[in-house]
Amino acid sequence: MSNILKVTTPTVGYDNNSVNNKPTPSQQAEDLSIKNPVEANRVGRADGRAEAGGNDGGRGIAYDSNFGSFIQSLRDLPRLSEAMSKMIFGGMANLVESGITKGTAEDIQAFFQMLNMSPEKLSEFLKSQMAGANRLQGPLFDVLRQIMDEATTVELKAGVLDLLKKYNDMSSGKHLMENIKGTLEDIEARMFKGDREGLMKLAMKLKPHTMDSNAANVRLLKEQIIPYMGKYVADNREMGKLRDLVTLVAFNTSRYESGSLDNVVQAFQRLMDFPTFQKHFKGMSVNDFRDMLRGVDYDRAAGKNELTDKLLNIMQAGVKGEAGIENKEAFVNIMRSILVNESVYMPVMHVMLPVILDGVPMFSEMWVDPDEESGNQGSKERGIKLLIKFDMKDVGFFDMMLYYEKGKIDMLIHYPEELSGHESDIRENIRKIMSKNELELEYLGVEQNKPPIQVSAAFPKIFERRNSINVTI
Repeated sequence: MSNILKVTTPTVGYDNNSVNNKPTPSQQAEDLSIKNPVEANRVGRADGRAEAGGNDGGRGIAYDSNFGSFIQSLRDLPRLSEAMSKMIFGGMANLVESGITKGTAEDIQAFFQMLNMSPEKLSEFLKSQMAGANRLQGPLFDVLRQIMDEATTVELKAGVLDLLKKYNDMSSGKHLMENIKGTLEDIEARMFKGDREGLMKLAMKLKPHTMDSNAANVRLLKEQIIPYMGKYVADNREMGKLRDLVTLVAFNTSRYESGSLDNVVQAFQRLMDFPTFQKHFKGMSVNDFRDMLRGVDYDRAAGKNELTDKLLNIMQAGVKGEAGIENKEAFVNIMRSILVNESVYMPVMHVMLPVILDGVPMFSEMWVDPDEESGNQGSKERGIKLLIKFDMKDVGFFDMMLYYEKGKIDMLIHYPEELSGHESDIRENIRKIMSKNELELEYLGVEQNKPPIQVSAAFPKIFERRNSINVTI
């Protein structure tokens, strides 16, 4: 397990580390390249700087692509932990004092009551958060991952991915329908009175989402509601926000239709034509698969829980300004950070853990790669790599990196200056914890007050798609 933690040099401009990566005077002197050469077929920048995306440290990232926008967002967003720690440590008192609405104040009070827990309860809470971070879990998806590893044809891999996409849309059906109805209400508020009443009557015909109501809702949306809104846009030459909202309804309708039970079952049936797929699902008929899907609790599979719902309610109220206009930007930044971490381009699992542990407020973030390659050259072994950050009130900020493989662990921990006299205790207690859980600690690095480990340094695979993705809208 040599060099297993593999903390690499972080990417310039990512994780707010551009200040720490400024070239030295000698490097500046050696850099004789022309920053902005004259080109006859375009107008150059007056300040002599390279165009956006033209200087990415040799990574070839096109910043006008979707992937480039993702990387830009990672670089530009403020740290989620800083904003969340401030709120958790202060008990959100600054929000309560700012004229917060009664409903949101009650959500905040209930949220903090849920955060109080013992170390034993923290273990269960962590498991539930990790389960909620990935809805594609369980025996079915373990088998599908194995098939993806064994697949030798592009067609089989594409078929598995199509099944997963449709399953994801199906498991999001309730959420998609709620989004569609909410967007229709926003559209109604922007329409003239007569047209608004017509759309309201159509929207009222939409049924609550179930697998059986999916087809009827799709027909109503495609044959009546979307054409009605399209005619309104054309008749009134509406080219602003309303047209964008209509487009959003059409997009969510497409996903809602894609996630019908029949579409998921058909995707499974097509895969049964591949011998590799048949081998793993031998004995399961199409009807068996359909019955299995009907028996799934999709809210539970998506990690729905009361604490998450309370936090989302608080975030939603904050974004709307109900927690005080002066706090709106902080909530927007937190929401944007959460959404970036949920991006399809993020190749590692991310969870956040706000808790009050035995009376001590703490905010923690965890990044997990369950399929990390071994650090040994030429080895095909894989393990689990974790980056854990936690900030405890009146104690300080900790950084931990771990790699687990076949009962063995490598660990690196950075502890705050406040604990400088307790390094030997930290080492001894970590060894006791590992021994108690029958884990072999192969390497332990304990260092004080080091710069935070950046996500881009811990997980270089975030940039693996840089040469293959260049999609623009």
